[in-house]
Amino acid sequence: MIPRTPLFMLALTLWLLQTTPGRADPPPSEVTLKPDQTLEDLAQSIYDDRDAAEEIRAINNLPPGAQAKVGTKLRLPGPERKTAFAALKVARQAVGKAHGDQAAEFAPELMSAADQAMERALRACRRASYKACQELADETWARARKARQEAKTQRSRKNRFTVAIDDQGVTRVEVAEGDGVKVTAQKRSTTVTRGHGVKVEPGKAPDSPKPLLAAPEAVLPFPASVLTTRAIHFHWKPVQGAIRYVLLISRDPRGFKPVRQLTTDKTSYLFRSTLAKGKYHWQLRAVDAEGAVGRASASRHFQLETQASGVTIEQNKKQKGP
Repeated sequence: MIPRTPLFMLALTLWLLQTTPGRADPPPSEVTLKPDQTLEDLAQSIYDDRDAAEEIRAINNLPPGAQAKVGTKLRLPGPERKTAFAALKVARQAVGKAHGDQAAEFAPELMSAADQAMERALRACRRASYKACQELADETWARARKARQEAKTQRSRKNRFTVAIDDQGVTRVEVAEGDGVKVTAQKRSTTVTRGHGVKVEPGKAPDSPKPLLAAPEAVLPFPASVLTTRAIHFHWKPVQGAIRYVLLISRDPRGFKPVRQLTTDKTSYLFRSTLAKGKYHWQLRAVDAEGAVGRASASRHFQLETQASGVTIEQNKKQKGP
C-alpha cells in the first residue's frame, strides 16, 4: 500500500494538473510583435478577439487605433482579464434574459440602467481597467436581475382580456396581452395564454384553448393620413378563417376611447363620417365562424379635416337685377 503523505498528495496533484487534457496554457505576459503582424492580428491569435487590441494599446500607452513597430516588446493583460470577462459573460446572460422577459417594456427605467451599466463595463474592459470592469459587470447583473423580476410582476398585472356572453349563454374568454388567465367551469380549469381564446358552453367544462385569428393587415388609409373628405375608405387584407371583421375607431391608440365600431363581412368599408375634426386611431380584428374575435391589428391614425388647408370655398351670390 502506498503511503498517502502530504508530500505524495502534493506531487500527485501537480502531476494531474500537468496531464489533464484540454487545459489551455495561460497567455504570456509579454510578446514581441512579428513582421506584418498588427495588434488586431495579435489579439486574434491570443484571445480570439480582434477588439482586444484596444486593451493591448491601453496597457502599453499607445493611442487608440495606433500600431506598434515590428520587434516591439508588448506587455499583455494578466489573469485579471479572464476574471473580468467571466463576470461580463454572466452579466450579458442576465441582460439577455431580462430583455427576453420584456423588461424594456414593463420595467424600462431598471432595464435602461442595466444596459447603461453593461456599456460602461465593456468600455472599462477595453481600457484594460479590469477591476472596474468586473465591478460594473456585477452591477449590471444585479440591475438586470431586478429589472427581470419587476417585469414579471408588472406583466402579470397587465393581462388584457375580454369576456363575452352571447344570447345562448356561451361565454368566450380571449387574452390579448399578459401571462394569461385561468378559466374554471364545472370544477375544471384551463389556462388561456396570450393570443388564445376559449369557449365555455352552459353547464359544460371549458373547451381547449385555441389560437386567435391573425390580425388583419391594414392597407387604407395610409398611416398618418390627412383626410379632407367625410367619406373615408378603409381597406385591409383578408384573414384565413375569418367570416367578418370589426373596425374600431377611437381617440387613443389602444382603443380605450372608442367613438365608432363597425362590422362587415368584406375587406373594405366606406365610412360616411359625422366625426368632428381631429386625430383618430383605428384598428381591425377578424371574427371566426364560432364568434371568436382575433388579434388586433397595429393601430394606425389619421387626421380628419373638414376642408383642405389653404382652400376657401364660397357660394356665388346671385346678382340683383337693375
